[in-house]
Amino acid sequence: MKVILLKDIKDIGPADTVQNVSDGYARNFLFPKNLAVPADKPAMKALEIRQKSRSKQIEKEKASLREIASKLDGMQITINVDAGEGGKLFGSVTSHDIAQKIYEAFGVEVDKKKIHLEEPIKSTGLFKVPVKFLSDITASIQLNVAPNTKA
Repeated sequence: MKVILLKDIKDIGPADTVQNVSDGYARNFLFPKNLAVPADKPAMKALEIRQKSRSKQIEKEKASLREIASKLDGMQITINVDAGEGGKLFGSVTSHDIAQKIYEAFGVEVDKKKIHLEEPIKSTGLFKVPVKFLSDITASIQLNVAPNTKA
């Protein structure tokens, strides 16, 4: 029996997909728990409408991410930190610190998981930091790690 899944079901498939399952499984498990509906013409039409609206929403989100990436690409931010001899930091600069500084400087919230550092920065200097929003949308920020000036 062909059914349209309403929720992700392990070992069967993700939500809003048409799957072929046994009649008994559909009638006794999927339908009573509202996990699926029969794949008849009205349900298929509703599925098509949901998929179109979802694809439009995804395109809007991608467009906004592209705009943010273009705004951030090539920008330079400076983080002042305590440093010892030879520019070695007392601690390190992490992706969380960079995300916080981006928000302060540009008003753009960036998830720290999107900032890709090979390892935390432990010395002063200029660093090129990639920010990967999606697989095809990335920006590169110039990060200047400068020692605090003592007054």
